[in-house]
Amino acid sequence: MDYAIILGGGKGLRMGSDVPKQFIEIGGLPILMRTIMRFREYDFWARSNHNSQLSTLNSPLKIILVLPKDQQYYWQHLCQVHHFTEDYQIADGGSERFFSIKNALALIPDDAQGVVAVHDGVRPFPSVEVIARCFETARQTGTAVPVIPVVETLRKVTPLQLSQGGGQEASPRGGLVGVGGVFSCTVPRSEYRLVQTPQAFDIQLHKQAYRQPFNEGFTDDASVVEAYWETPHQLPRGGEQEASPRGGLEGGGITLVEGNRENIKITTPFDLIVAEALVSNT
Repeated sequence: MDYAIILGGGKGLRMGSDVPKQFIEIGGLPILMRTIMRFREYDFWARSNHNSQLSTLNSPLKIILVLPKDQQYYWQHLCQVHHFTEDYQIADGGSERFFSIKNALALIPDDAQGVVAVHDGVRPFPSVEVIARCFETARQTGTAVPVIPVVETLRKVTPLQLSQGGGQEASPRGGLVGVGGVFSCTVPRSEYRLVQTPQAFDIQLHKQAYRQPFNEGFTDDASVVEAYWETPHQLPRGGEQEASPRGGLEGGGITLVEGNRENIKITTPFDLIVAEALVSNT
């Protein structure tokens, strides 16, 4: 059985709205509903295309929606208003993303086999192909994270300290530091990728990764899994410690797959303009 955990715990502060951003409407429908519908669209496609290499054979897809307790009543109201009847479970949101996902994983049986994907609720435009690619790649390698190339020029900035005499310190590559007291240099954008969701993982691997203590360095699910691989684990016989082995589902590295540029994360008013344009063109 495969699962999709959809996170809907935003507050919309950068959006400048009193309504949490996942509940804002685009094209007459709340963003979060569009996101759930896209995963159900993938589920229908997967069950109708079993001959495709990208199909999910273990359907129907189980969807777990994560919402803070104080937003769940309003969400139910929206579902009634929009006659939204998709099938899903609800998990309570936590104080951090890590704990929200941990609460959702608790709804998945401990002996479950399959793939679990974690997706931002305010990303309503992942393509069906990308979702399928994530599930099927994770089924083969244990992990799958969608990425897209960086198209803008990137510069790395490094704050520098003043010299003992109070003057400005020379930059590492010669010359003086620019305005703002930082040294900056261009970095090769071909070495970087922009990360999207859904991020998909073998269920057992993901459950094990989320049993480790919370760390401020956990910025997404891939970072949680990587930290788990680097942490020593108790051997079954007891008494000994060893680092997680590299290879297979226990540390072969995060597998990157091709994402789609329309899969934007809606967090600002400008993003809403782009989202409305995407809806009107579909």
